[in-house]
Amino acid sequence: IKLTQQRPGDPAKLYTDPAKIRYEIGWTPRYADIEVMVRHGWDWRMTNYGPNALPSVDPLVHNGPAFTAESDSAPRLKDNPRIAIIGAGPTGLCAAYRLTELGYTNWEIIEASSMASGLACTLQDENKFFWDIGVHCLFSHFEFFDALLDDMLPPRDWLYHQRYSPARMRNTWVGYPVQANIWRLPEDEVAGIIADLARKATAPKPPPPRNFKEWLEAGFGEALSRTFMLPYNAKVWAHPAVEMNSIWVGERVATIKFEDVLSNVISKRDAPAWGPNAVFRYPMNGTGHIWLKVFDALPKANKRLNARVTSIRTAHGKKALVLDDRTRLQFDGLLSTMPIPSLLRMLPDHPHLAELADGDNGAVDHSRFKHQSVNILGIGIEGTSVPEELNGVHWVYFPEDDYLFYRVTVLSNFSPLMVAKPYKQWSLLVEVSESKYRKVPESRTELRNVVLDGLRRSGMLPADATVVSVWDKRLEYGYPVPYVERNMHMHAADKELRKLGIWSRGRFGSWKYEVGNQDHSCFLGVDAVDSMLFGGNEAGREATFNSPNMVNGMYRTYDYDFDPAALAARAGRSHIFANPPRRLRKLPQWDFVSYHCNQADQWTRRVRQLLVGLPSDTKWLIHSYEHCGVADRKRPMLEMLREGMDHVDRIPHSPTAFGMSGWVRHIMSRLPDAKGKQVGKLPELLIFVRGSLPADSAALGTERGIASVKDVEFAMWGTHVVELPHSLQPTFCKLLWPLVLRAKDTRKQCPERVVTMANSLFTASRKRVEATPRDVWADLLKLLEDQSSHNNEQLVDFAWHLLLGEKAVLQSRLMAQH
Repeated sequence: IKLTQQRPGDPAKLYTDPAKIRYEIGWTPRYADIEVMVRHGWDWRMTNYGPNALPSVDPLVHNGPAFTAESDSAPRLKDNPRIAIIGAGPTGLCAAYRLTELGYTNWEIIEASSMASGLACTLQDENKFFWDIGVHCLFSHFEFFDALLDDMLPPRDWLYHQRYSPARMRNTWVGYPVQANIWRLPEDEVAGIIADLARKATAPKPPPPRNFKEWLEAGFGEALSRTFMLPYNAKVWAHPAVEMNSIWVGERVATIKFEDVLSNVISKRDAPAWGPNAVFRYPMNGTGHIWLKVFDALPKANKRLNARVTSIRTAHGKKALVLDDRTRLQFDGLLSTMPIPSLLRMLPDHPHLAELADGDNGAVDHSRFKHQSVNILGIGIEGTSVPEELNGVHWVYFPEDDYLFYRVTVLSNFSPLMVAKPYKQWSLLVEVSESKYRKVPESRTELRNVVLDGLRRSGMLPADATVVSVWDKRLEYGYPVPYVERNMHMHAADKELRKLGIWSRGRFGSWKYEVGNQDHSCFLGVDAVDSMLFGGNEAGREATFNSPNMVNGMYRTYDYDFDPAALAARAGRSHIFANPPRRLRKLPQWDFVSYHCNQADQWTRRVRQLLVGLPSDTKWLIHSYEHCGVADRKRPMLEMLREGMDHVDRIPHSPTAFGMSGWVRHIMSRLPDAKGKQVGKLPELLIFVRGSLPADSAALGTERGIASVKDVEFAMWGTHVVELPHSLQPTFCKLLWPLVLRAKDTRKQCPERVVTMANSLFTASRKRVEATPRDVWADLLKLLEDQSSHNNEQLVDFAWHLLLGEKAVLQSRLMAQH
């Protein structure tokens, strides 16, 4: 057989690789003979594409960055450019705040609606219940974002929560992540999943996945994918998994190890909390309150509400936003946060760019950019008789088609102020997805009735509950779907737009779900401003947009002492910074670290009172290591809210180790790991507390307490002074003194006297804790995990002040009674 000559641009593999041909054209060769197979493939191509078909394109080759500093072909803006920002959501507001903090004044932000905050808003219904637009729990990959939140709202206005988000399926509750807690499913289903995972564990490694379905089955097996992963994701995204890519999963989907799943099944044990939002904070007045504060902090002359853009003129030298009142806003650089299909169709001077939006996603925008729409429903209920199953619950996943909704949030568990009558009502926030693949009732009344019925059948809403408010809102743009060709489409549009000085960023401006949380959205705006003015920043050129996986694997630090003029000079720019920099505050933080076993802990409320009463804002967290199972007990709403307001983080701790090991475990979790990677971070001050601390302890008072010695490197409170018994000295010198020598880097002899305080509470600065090497803390932890020697904890009690840099006989000026 004589083969037709390969044309320029056609990949050779298309004609020679049977696997490639089968994948590309979905055709199984009838004959093994390669020439016949290729002839069949060529005929198929000619029939379907004709003789002038474009070269074959693999969309997955676009899954890298859109551009780097070296490959960026967009022309740089002139010095001191006029910058316009469309949209006062997190992306636009953070861009505007970045310009404000730099002291740059040649800019303006406009918002089409009458209120700032975008999709991060909090709305009030006619019955005075408050509703977020979906689940908004705040966690961060950026120090700037954390500092911005701290600057907008004082510590007393935050609640801290330990996420608990089970799935409701098979008429039971399965802990998150479901894929690690399958033991709670019916036995025959568990057996099938385990058998499938066992086969997968011994099978050859599959080829790299071409779509999300292949990624799921490669990682979780077909059985587990059928049980939860595929049906739940189909409900959330309202698109089939074969149409989605897998580059977004990163920190969004928990992977599993077969041996861990099997161990959990055998021991009937839930997996520990997973994910970046395992602990999150939430503002007292709802998420939208933050962004209203950010908008209020912007200069009045640079912001405008109720200003809708009707078109964007992009002719050279005449760039301007045309508003609905026919006024024009000139710009050199534009940051747009509107959905990118709308932006591409709003450029009359470059009408051909509208073709980059053309497609048929089945939605009202008729574009190539796929998204799901979301229907949000709020249910306000009288009383506090929350079902026991919802104790401690933040939200619940619903993978089964028996229920129209995919997630239900117990919003009243987030803050007492989300209901009309705090502490006397509760509320549920329901999310229902919609697309051409997933239809919902057209009638809002019918939709409400279907949702209420599902809530009652699932046990989320008691049959006798008194519903006092039902609210709903539909968002055409709910989630940007990470479909297979997304990067190819987005990056092509971005390249053309930035040639015109237009940055399309934000949840639907960038169309990248993996960097679509509030912290990411914020930094998409910050990075865009730094790109316009300085050509990038320390993380590169728009790292949040270009390198989501890298960004999600790090915590970006923030330079509180930035010099705008120096940044411009380093970039070879000559911008005018007419105002002095407005610097974010770096709030001090105190961490109270406790080990606890069912003791009364009213002292946590005293901590709140102490910290709130300080003359300057100070952040605080209470980390309580629970070695008697308290962390596993789900709390009723009122208790849950109290702990959230007191910033209590209850952490499961080993019952087979001494309780004091929780202190050491906490230190090690905040130090760089053995490879030098910074896992957590230590605050300025640590306060080590026993669970038995009395609520009226003088340490929590204002005169002789922690607040009076906060600038001291070490201080201790106790019931009385105590000296190491002579009977324990040989063991102390054998086990603890070598650790002290390593901590202090000295060769002194073991002292004859060691004096400390009994039942102590003590403070230590970050400097003192970090001065003791990690391997010393690791060996100390081994001692406290060994309960075969009953004296170990008592011995360690006499070593704390030594390990933290004090003399063997603790000086009296550092000691005080409770």
